[in-house]
Amino acid sequence: MMLHRRALWGLAAAGLTARRVDAQEMAFPRQQVRIVAPFAAGGSSDLVARLMAQQMQIATGKPFVVENLPGGNGVVGTLAVLNAAPDGHTLLLGTTTTLSANPHLLKQPPYDAARDFTLACAIGISAGCLMVATASPYRSYQDLVADLRAHPGRRNSGCFNASSRIPAALFKRIGGLDFEEVSYKNFGNAIGDLRTGLIHFVFLDMVAADQYLASGEFRALAVTMPRRVSRWLNIPAMTEVMQGFETGGYWGIAARSATPPALLRQINGLATAAVQSEAVAPRLRAMLVEPVAMDLEQTADYATAEREKWGRLIRLAGIEPE
Repeated sequence: MMLHRRALWGLAAAGLTARRVDAQEMAFPRQQVRIVAPFAAGGSSDLVARLMAQQMQIATGKPFVVENLPGGNGVVGTLAVLNAAPDGHTLLLGTTTTLSANPHLLKQPPYDAARDFTLACAIGISAGCLMVATASPYRSYQDLVADLRAHPGRRNSGCFNASSRIPAALFKRIGGLDFEEVSYKNFGNAIGDLRTGLIHFVFLDMVAADQYLASGEFRALAVTMPRRVSRWLNIPAMTEVMQGFETGGYWGIAARSATPPALLRQINGLATAAVQSEAVAPRLRAMLVEPVAMDLEQTADYATAEREKWGRLIRLAGIEPE
């Protein structure tokens, strides 16, 4: 039985439309791409985002701009991406805080990290460190712990995101320590108070901490990964002094989950190529970030594993959702 000519034309037109849509999806980027960094300028997320944006702009010839939208422990910037069109042209600099920890820290999170976002590319992982001012009396981890035990409740730490708050809570819980946790809107304010002695220590990711350690103004007493960091081999790993303590953070490029799969694969390929490039990989390592390369499926599995891991850490730290 022969199809009516109009039906044939309809099928042909539908096929052409589908091919046009596929071609449009694969032609990425078609315009300027905005990468939202959900924390303040000058921090680790900002540095990583700008490094990636620069390389992806060179690779594509299209503008990639970084927009800092800090606030609410990364929530403000994350919601800005959630409210944008799922066309791949507004991306999120995804972090441990926004995609792994916030789902467990917030009683009623305004977004569902697993449902609303896809981690399209994992960029790299990095340690944090327990940092004090060089002018402080703390020459070692043991010095700080001894002082905290001698003055329960009279010393304090600075917290400004999940990557600083959760290690501090673990430090308190596992070590059986008593100190106050002072909340800040951004790490710069905490560093200022650490410098003047208003707070006694902070947990800071190594990307941001490296410049302060190199200047000699601050000292790291331990790093939060299971082994020492190559450039700072004199700094012990927390696992050497406190059994069961291990945290680390990651950065990635995330998109709305409603983004077409073909576009997600395009973003994964472009971003992963940037991570592996000679312009980016050595600079990430110089920032104490270990580059990673994963396809879209591996990245999704990694994102799931990190959410589960940080849920366990938050429960171990005894932090109740707020």
